[in-house]
Amino acid sequence: MVAPTWVGCGAANPPTNSVAVANQRLTGSWRLQSFAPEIPLDLPLQAVLGAELGQLVVTFNQSQFSAVGPGVNFNGRYVVTSAEGEQLQAILYDPQGVGYHFSCQFAGNLLHFHIDDKPWAGVGALQRA
Repeated sequence: MVAPTWVGCGAANPPTNSVAVANQRLTGSWRLQSFAPEIPLDLPLQAVLGAELGQLVVTFNQSQFSAVGPGVNFNGRYVVTSAEGEQLQAILYDPQGVGYHFSCQFAGNLLHFHIDDKPWAGVGALQRA
């Protein structure tokens, strides 16, 4: 059995480099522009969402994030699990350690996202702040 090796003059990079690039592109502050839940939210969560649109700022920095808006102020950690081109997969962990799985795509100064986990399953967009 022969183990694979990386050969060349620096032209080939290990696949993990795409995760590092995605992390670098994600770093900074993003403002929530839109969110459409897959399942209608109950009235209290709908009220929170309404107040946060255009106001909530999510900041990513070195595997830590913060989310600050009129009715929200919390932080946690995140992990980019895979990345390819303009797309990435990530898990955000809230302060209690609950993970939320995201699929994201960069589009200029926008980050389109899809959340897989309830109660926030849905699609939305963040704009670089």
